[in-house]
Amino acid sequence: MKEKIRNGFDSIPQLEKDGTVHHLGIDHSQIGEGVILTSNLERVERIKDRFEDAKREAFHREYITYTGTYNDVRISAMSIGNGCMPTEIAVEELRHIGCNRMIKVGSCYAIDPDIRPGDIFVPQGACRCEGATLEYVNIQYPAVSDLDSFFALLQSAKEKGVEVKTGIIRTHDGLFLESPFAHEGVKERIAPWQKVGVACVDNECATMFTVASILQMKAGCIYVVTDNLETGEAMDYEKDYENKIDQIIDIAAEAMRKLIKGEEYEI
Repeated sequence: MKEKIRNGFDSIPQLEKDGTVHHLGIDHSQIGEGVILTSNLERVERIKDRFEDAKREAFHREYITYTGTYNDVRISAMSIGNGCMPTEIAVEELRHIGCNRMIKVGSCYAIDPDIRPGDIFVPQGACRCEGATLEYVNIQYPAVSDLDSFFALLQSAKEKGVEVKTGIIRTHDGLFLESPFAHEGVKERIAPWQKVGVACVDNECATMFTVASILQMKAGCIYVVTDNLETGEAMDYEKDYENKIDQIIDIAAEAMRKLIKGEEYEI
C-alpha cells in the first residue's frame, strides 16, 4: 500500500520499464536505509570508501549511487549535482523508492566574520532564497533540519572531538553572485543577511530541508567553510581542504548510522 502523506501532498513516481525511478536510475532494492548526498560527482567515490562491499548501483545524469554497509547498517552515497532543481528531484525520487533519511556533505561560504575558513558548519535552518521550493509552498513555510538529523550530526562530531558551528544558511541560485568569484557587489548582496544573523551561504540546503519536511523525511547538512565573503579569508585548499572533507564525511556516516539505529542523542 502506498504511504500516505499527512498533509495531503504527494507525487507519482516516474518509473522506467525495469522499475527504476527516471532520474536516479535505481529502485528500492538498490538504496540503503539512509543516504549521504553530495553535489560533487568525484566526492561520492570518497564517501563510498567508508562502506564495506560498496557497489555502484547506477550512474545516470548527475546521479551516481553506491550502496554498501557501514558498521552493520545498509547505507548509500549519492551525487546530486549542483543547485536546487536536481536536489529537489533527488529528494522526491528517494522517497519514491523508500529512502527517507539523508545527510548532505559539502562546502559553503561564510558571511559571519566570526566563522573562519576551515570551520565545520551544521545548518539549523535555511533562508529560502531559491526558486525550486516556491513551486511547492509559499515563502512563509520554513526550511529547517529535523531535530534527529541535526543532533545526530552534533553528537557524532562531539564524539570525534570536532567542534562545529551552527546557525542559519542562505540558499540561493546565483553561485557567482555571492562567491569569491564575483566581480563586484558581494558586500552589498550579503549585508542584509548579515544584519539578521545569517551565518553562511550555499546553493542546495533550503530545497532539501523544505521538500524533505513536506514529505516527512529526515534531512541534515554538514559543511566545510572554505571562504569568508566578509573578511576575504580563504582556506589553504592544498593543505587543508581534503582532510576537512574527509572529516565531515566521517561525521555524516556515523550520524546516519545513529539515525538508522534510532540511537538517542544528548542535548
